[in-house]
Amino acid sequence: MSDFNIDSILKLTELSIFEDNWKLTKKVSSIIDSSEGRTILIHILDIWDNVNDDAKQIWMDLFERAGFYPYYVNKIIFENNQFEFSLQSQIRTSFFKSDYLDNVYFHEQQKEIEQAISQGKNVAVSAPTSFGKSLLIEEVVARKKFDNILIIQPTLALIDETRQKLKKYSDYYNLVVNTRQETKKKNIFILTAERVLEFPNIPNIDFFVIDEFYKISNRRNDNRIDSLNVALIRIMKLKPQAMFLTPTVDSLSERFRERFNVCFFKTDYALVNTNLIEVRNRNGNPFSGKSKKENLFKLLDKQSEPSIVYVKSPNEAYKLANEYLDWLGSDQEIINELSIFEWMDKNISPDWQLKRLLQNGIGAHNGALPRHIVTSEIDLFNDGSLRVLFATVSLIEGVNTVAKNMIIYSQNKGSNAIDFFDFANIRGRAGRMGYYFTGNVYIFNEEPEAEQFVIDIPCIDQEEVSDEILVNIPDKDVIDQERKDNLISAFPSELQDLIKDNLISVRGQKQLYDFINEHYTKLDFLKWRNIPTYEQLWSTLYLGYKFLESNDSQGFAKNKAVTSLKLISMPLAQVISEQKQYYQKLKKGDPINEAIDYVLKFQRNEGNFKIPKILAVVESIQKYVFENNEIVEYGDYTFFSASLENEKVDERFQFLIDYGVPSSAIQKISRKIPSEIRGDVNIIKFLKINFKILVPVLISYEQRLLLKAIY
Repeated sequence: MSDFNIDSILKLTELSIFEDNWKLTKKVSSIIDSSEGRTILIHILDIWDNVNDDAKQIWMDLFERAGFYPYYVNKIIFENNQFEFSLQSQIRTSFFKSDYLDNVYFHEQQKEIEQAISQGKNVAVSAPTSFGKSLLIEEVVARKKFDNILIIQPTLALIDETRQKLKKYSDYYNLVVNTRQETKKKNIFILTAERVLEFPNIPNIDFFVIDEFYKISNRRNDNRIDSLNVALIRIMKLKPQAMFLTPTVDSLSERFRERFNVCFFKTDYALVNTNLIEVRNRNGNPFSGKSKKENLFKLLDKQSEPSIVYVKSPNEAYKLANEYLDWLGSDQEIINELSIFEWMDKNISPDWQLKRLLQNGIGAHNGALPRHIVTSEIDLFNDGSLRVLFATVSLIEGVNTVAKNMIIYSQNKGSNAIDFFDFANIRGRAGRMGYYFTGNVYIFNEEPEAEQFVIDIPCIDQEEVSDEILVNIPDKDVIDQERKDNLISAFPSELQDLIKDNLISVRGQKQLYDFINEHYTKLDFLKWRNIPTYEQLWSTLYLGYKFLESNDSQGFAKNKAVTSLKLISMPLAQVISEQKQYYQKLKKGDPINEAIDYVLKFQRNEGNFKIPKILAVVESIQKYVFENNEIVEYGDYTFFSASLENEKVDERFQFLIDYGVPSSAIQKISRKIPSEIRGDVNIIKFLKINFKILVPVLISYEQRLLLKAIY
């Protein structure tokens, strides 16, 4: 090895000659604190079995010097006593060992942040996906120093993933993932921002975490910006110690850092390498059309390790997955015994395209799938049962996966082009600490140009702040007080509070209030409770969509009402079957799968979230108007909304949905649990004691997920 060249080093598959090792270790020792030095060390770990044995102790010293303590200790413990700690290395290594997590060693920069947390500082961490940010959360929990910890996660999938990691501490902390769960003296709240704002009487929070913190920024156009900003305002008012975690960004609002005395840690430190490979034709240009697809399929066919294919939409995920299966030839059905197939047959349809794909070792992931299906599909991928997963951005932003290869096939996220931050986030999913030292990223399009990403905090910076955030900022912190006064100052304080708490279009709420206040004597259709009639529901939804979302279509509201009422009154499979019959009349090309996609998307987006939100806002305003006019009869939509949002599961058992149990299973077992047993702890205790009695009513897939939830 006469010349040192990083590209040539990373192409090495062996280093069998001691002299070559010696030359390279000398060079690496001079750049060991740089990203280039770390990249070479990780590659050496990747080809470790083909490294000269006599040189390995030298490399071990360099691993330790670079702060790679998780890898360093692992090799000393598990490689047949081949390596030993020197006295000095024992002293240094003990410094990086967690005092609270068994056999856990921090790498160098994790330790720096852990020390800042120990000193009581507020920290913000910008680091690559493979940095190990979630370990910092567990370290805080394991210390058992704080009575109440709040962790805000952006998705329900990440909430469940976090709960699974932290349930080992349930003997000390009460884990709360649902607004209807009881609180105790010591709690870990793992919630979305929306649930934080809905939580009744949340106790004083001592330690506060926001994961995926970049979503608070206006630059991301996330539909949850408002709720995350308002949650930040309300929780930081309690003066907790705080930690904000994000994938790699360049900087963070100075005003925010000053307001809350936040130490900002920005690092490119990672214990996984990323190998970027451009997929191009013989002229060096990106493939297009049929040749692009053909080359994707050839690339997938050559991979022996798990691959994720990023695509722009659920439709493209299914389309490409099916075309890849057809390209492979006749169905091989390499997986037949999975219990999930029985659940699909009974609750969705035997003809669901996802079933055929899974049977052939191919996954297609999107955010509209039932929560437990999403988790089961990721589990199948992570354990190697699925070798390829076609996925939208909902997977990239949703859960942690174990993938050797990340294939960026689409250059869009929905209808918009992915920017450099999206690209970096997707790219960061290749490789996994402890599984794959090097991840391959195959790029079918042009790589977006690098650009600076500074996280702005709308509720603090107020340079570009929505009405909904502005009205929730305390007057003493408001920069444009005149604008805030113009929004709601003309209304009574009680109505102002309603408008703030509803966290939806302020102007729309004002218009809705004005309309109901003017016409309340003619709006008897608003006064329904429990299950509405079709007329009551569509008329109520129409007002909500018209004023809150500027959608003045009665047909739109009627369509939403029809599907909502079906989901409340029929089994899911029957709703899908009726939608299929409707599509058959319209002569749709694939009526069953189009019906499944429509119903599941409606259930996840409209039923589980948007319609209950709209109904809650209309309910609060009509109730205020009727009571203000001394009319005791008003609408109460809570039962219907809760049933729709939680798939007809009684509120006592709604936490089990968040624990990954199918609603089909919960509906069966809830009939066998006495009504006097309440609270998640008591219900889980009952389920453990009586599990054998409950087993006969559940299919094997439901049994497995219930067991996973309660133990």
